Amino acid sequence: MQTLLLDGLWRLFPKDTHAVAPYCRFFLEHPSIPCKLPGDIYTALLEQQLIEDPYWGTNELSVQWVGKNDWVMQKTLTLTREQLEHCLAILTFTMADTIITLSVNNHEIGKMDNQFRRYRFDVSSSLIEGDNLIELSFISAEKAAIEEASKLEYPIPCSVYPVSSPHRNLIRKSQCHSGWDWGPCILSQGVYQSICLELVDQFLIENVTTELRELSLSSFDVKVNALINVTKEGLYPMEATLADSGQKREILLRTGLQKVTFHFECHAVQRWWPNGEGKATLYPLVLTIADQTVTKRIGFRTIEVKTPKDKDGGRGMIFCVNGRDIYAKGANWIPQDALISRITAQRYQYLLQSCVEANMNMIRLWGGGMYEMDAFYDYCDEKGLLIWHDLMFSCSLYPSSDEFLKNVELELRYQIPRLMDHPSIALWCGNNEDLGAITWYEESKKNMARYVVDYDRLNHSVVERVVTELDPQRVFWPSSPSSGKDDFSDNWHSDNQGDMHYWTVWHEGKPFESYYDVKPRFVSEFGYQSFPSLSTVRTYAPEEQLNLTSPVMEHHQKNTKGNSIILGNFCTYFRLPLNFEQMLYLSECQQALAMKMATEYWRSLRPHCMGSLYWQLNDNWPVASWSSIDYTGKWKLLQYAARRFYSSILPLAYQDFEGEIRVYVVNDTPHEQKQAHITVKCASFSGEKQFSKAFLMDISGESSQQVCTLPDKIFEGKRQDCFLYIKYTCGDCYRENTLFLDKPKRCNLENPSLKLEVKENSKGFLITVSCLKPAFYVSLDAGPLNGTFSDNWFDVRPTAQKQVHFTSVEKLTLSQFKENLKVFDLFDSSKN
Repeated sequence: MQTLLLDGLWRLFPKDTHAVAPYCRFFLEHPSIPCKLPGDIYTALLEQQLIEDPYWGTNELSVQWVGKNDWVMQKTLTLTREQLEHCLAILTFTMADTIITLSVNNHEIGKMDNQFRRYRFDVSSSLIEGDNLIELSFISAEKAAIEEASKLEYPIPCSVYPVSSPHRNLIRKSQCHSGWDWGPCILSQGVYQSICLELVDQFLIENVTTELRELSLSSFDVKVNALINVTKEGLYPMEATLADSGQKREILLRTGLQKVTFHFECHAVQRWWPNGEGKATLYPLVLTIADQTVTKRIGFRTIEVKTPKDKDGGRGMIFCVNGRDIYAKGANWIPQDALISRITAQRYQYLLQSCVEANMNMIRLWGGGMYEMDAFYDYCDEKGLLIWHDLMFSCSLYPSSDEFLKNVELELRYQIPRLMDHPSIALWCGNNEDLGAITWYEESKKNMARYVVDYDRLNHSVVERVVTELDPQRVFWPSSPSSGKDDFSDNWHSDNQGDMHYWTVWHEGKPFESYYDVKPRFVSEFGYQSFPSLSTVRTYAPEEQLNLTSPVMEHHQKNTKGNSIILGNFCTYFRLPLNFEQMLYLSECQQALAMKMATEYWRSLRPHCMGSLYWQLNDNWPVASWSSIDYTGKWKLLQYAARRFYSSILPLAYQDFEGEIRVYVVNDTPHEQKQAHITVKCASFSGEKQFSKAFLMDISGESSQQVCTLPDKIFEGKRQDCFLYIKYTCGDCYRENTLFLDKPKRCNLENPSLKLEVKENSKGFLITVSCLKPAFYVSLDAGPLNGTFSDNWFDVRPTAQKQVHFTSVEKLTLSQFKENLKVFDLFDSSKN
């Protein structure tokens, strides 16, 4: 078999030149422009300077015409007689977005209407020796969605955002392309993976999957299944090898689709473990059939999702890997860019390594995005990051017509075999919030039964059926949030079973202390917004717009109440910052504090609560959002805070509703921590010790243990003048944590007189931070310099200076680093 790639430059032009009003004259004078595939149409127009960068200012609004129009791409492919003789010519498309007609030499071959399917077309009869014209005709997804809506017998609503394309739920493409409350409306069109012309003379391997069954601690029974499309009947040599084992034989393949299975045992293998639990060991699987070879990497592990029932009727949710209950720690993932051409393996690697460095072990791949490129899953496998994998439905009701359901089934029959061998995938989830969405809209409230039937036909009769048929070894979770199979509870406010989305603090405006109101079993979404730092804001806003209520700043806030919520809580918890840059800094502090309070409290509930995944890890454009890493790749203060509050061993303290301070140590490792030293100290903001309590304890593995309770009366009259800090020492493990005894705005902080010393070292630069009085929420910022600090958003005491490394991506001089380095702290943010 010979494979030819149709990658590279194609010719792009509007289907109706007169319809593209902004550039009608240009396209009348220029028949076409170059467009790179894999790639997207927006990027092609941007490279030709026909549109402005949609991420700058309010340019998103001025480029909406692109997605509302139809486009054509053409490419000439030259073939020889030898290539065409005795071959079946199959043209394969993956990630083709979205409504596309394929023509070859002016003969219509077929249509595509689902970004998530793989399409294979037999073009044998249309190809000729010499030059062949390949044409892709794109219909606007917005126009197609409006047309689909006009055919409906009754409305099928979906969530709508400030800049939004209508009826996105009727088209099988990334739902967030139509706009979201953190992302732009950019109706991308294009093909995002290589287009392959496969000249098949014998057979074509459709997919390869494995089934693993545990035999012992280091032995597994292995089945390797290959689905083969045979064009020439014959006896073919085949071999499958995995971890020094395998099977080799000759098999007679008959014309048509045929399944071939290899069955053998693998012994003396190492288990694959999530990050923080052990090594993520992978073994190469090699399947060879005649002259074709398929390779994969396989991880030997068992995984189950346990849902034990309590005596009070509650039901837990616990991920158990290799027989060990894992506390899931992580964040939610959205597509890394709204412009698909900018998605790269390098950015996947960076973002996922950032998860590892923040002690995460799970990523939730959110259902409003897309099935990601192979690199995403490969890196998760390598780094030991479990994936809670939503299927691609979100915040909507969906059709249940036969045509729509068939399209979804074909989507799943491609994606599940494609992905199921990744050991990182822990669970398939039917959708994001679609179960709850039935109660959101006037139409569904008035006729609940109709929309429940629609939901059941899609999510259970199709999605669950197909997923469990193809991948019976994994759990199918019906929706997020959900109480589990056949349970339709409200899991935004009910905390006693399944996974919970807890948005009471952000969307309902409750105080941060409301995180203590619930005792969830697993929290798969909760979040709090911040602005990005000044260097990132400057990538989309000119100097005259550096004001939170300027048109540009408000445009880059897609949550309609977002800025008012952030500013309102400044008044609740902090003193108002002095200037724009301090506002940005304080918003990041506020976000980190909210997530710290929630996560630490829920971790103290272990084993009642066994997971927290905050919303969200990343951005798909530069914006104010819930992310912990902004669009430029810069870690917000939340990402640094997560590194601490997701530590495998963590001392923590919180103040309950009676004013008592409760101190815990959480140990996620399986190992007991013997003779651990825990010190609970109270000091004034001038640095004077008020009291100290010491404890010597054995901390059990996989546990949360209470160290002590400090009654309210011992802090009487001192809450505004003191703070609490906890130190944990056991062997070479040292951890600290700090707790204010009142809201920061009421605390009588003193000027810490921060001092920085900066030196070059082998890692980049070493910053030593010292102070005369205790300093809080100390944050280092390197401006636009590309790199990360070893720690940030920390406290410093006069008796213990802090050393921080900055690792730079590019080569910098000491003077360059010093020129860009800034330091912020809580006292300085609002001093008179």
